[in-house]
Amino acid sequence: MTITTEEIQKLANLSRLKLTEEETKQYAKDLSGILKYVDQIQEVTDGVDTTSTSLKAPEDFPHRNVMRDDVSDQSLNPEPQKLVEAAPKYQDGLVEVKKILGQAE
Repeated sequence: MTITTEEIQKLANLSRLKLTEEETKQYAKDLSGILKYVDQIQEVTDGVDTTSTSLKAPEDFPHRNVMRDDVSDQSLNPEPQKLVEAAPKYQDGLVEVKKILGQAE
């Protein structure tokens, strides 16, 4: 599978990136190479259960929870109003932030 420079330019526009013609060609070449490599891997792994394990029985691989319990710790959570007041701009208990979506360029 190959990626065209038009597809790279479309992705760049969606990502709001400005690429030179040289960068666009290089990205198309690089991504096409990556996709060809993925195709090679798929050819090798066709018909192979990639989720299988070499262990014979479940008891050979004991599953256990290694995560701690999710416990709320109030010492890490200051009063919400103090956090809001620490922001540079706030109003009615809400933090005001710069608009980043829907801006015209």
